[in-house]
Amino acid sequence: MIFPNRTLRPLALLVGLVLLSACIERPLARPFATGLNQPRGMAFDSAGNLFVAETGGRAASAAGETPADTNHSGRVVRFSPAGQATPILEGLPYTYYGEIGDSGAADVALLAGVPYVLTGEGYDDRLARAVLRPLPDRSPQVVVSLLHFAIGLSTVQEQQIGTVMSNPYGMVAAPDNSALYVSDAASGRILHVTLDGAIRVFAELPMTPLAGMAFGPDGRLYVAMFSLRPHLPGSGAVWAADPSGEPPSGKLEVAVQGLTMPVDVGFAASGAMYVLEFGQGSQPDRLYPPQSGRLLRIAEDGAPAVVLDRLNYPTALAFSPGGDLYIAVGGAFTAPGEGAILRLACRTLEPPDACPPAAGPS
Repeated sequence: MIFPNRTLRPLALLVGLVLLSACIERPLARPFATGLNQPRGMAFDSAGNLFVAETGGRAASAAGETPADTNHSGRVVRFSPAGQATPILEGLPYTYYGEIGDSGAADVALLAGVPYVLTGEGYDDRLARAVLRPLPDRSPQVVVSLLHFAIGLSTVQEQQIGTVMSNPYGMVAAPDNSALYVSDAASGRILHVTLDGAIRVFAELPMTPLAGMAFGPDGRLYVAMFSLRPHLPGSGAVWAADPSGEPPSGKLEVAVQGLTMPVDVGFAASGAMYVLEFGQGSQPDRLYPPQSGRLLRIAEDGAPAVVLDRLNYPTALAFSPGGDLYIAVGGAFTAPGEGAILRLACRTLEPPDACPPAAGPS
């Protein structure tokens, strides 16, 4: 997980401890899938299958050897409603940046039923910083290179010294399936991407670490703004833009403020906004302390209420067609196999009449 020019300190903790503490304090949060490699973005199809983008991790090395900083351990896995896992896309680039963190498969979105995966910054100039889709053999096919687009917007000096600002992080499909929207945590841009390869800047908060996105019931596009280092409590926000009208139409406005490291945003069947906070601000000895993430429910007046706390590096949330909420934890600074997906039943979050009939058991 990379937010440019922000020093990150890799920490590896057993996610099982977090799951146990979460279940003790909030017994309605239950593990849906475990043993994942830094799960990031998620998306559901209409049948209730959950698609998860795994960033990957550093492979084990022989005694005395340092693991390679780059490999192709990233992938996308499809989970059936019962939790059966099937890899659908493999061989995605993974890069370890030391104290800055890890980067690779960042998000996944369904466009007209077809899964597309977003990759972040990395050493693979073909597959990193791109939108990909799976071929029948589970290998990746490049749909569009976001790196090439970013290079075209860069100055000659930036290109010469290799500081092209491009680190895609979040992706969501347009409600009418006409395009994909991509947030860039390096440049602060939201990109409008069509499958014919056309890209345009939809909205921009220059040099701002934009993260997860979702369309709200009002038709606006909402994006979590992670906040700038040192990530002071209350320095994050959720912004929103109206995608209707002739481009460029994406004028961003603050929708919710006073958040701390918001990394994703989503909407329940009732229309209520939920925000996932990656952590609660830096401490004297570490910038990103573990087990400090939270799930918030945002009231109509913008006031947050804590639904879950002590989450270990949560990175994404997604609502199922049945209204249940799924949260990716251990999505950064964890060793291979320490990531997991938690599930909260709809009726534990929302009024019973707001939950679709297909909501699963608690």
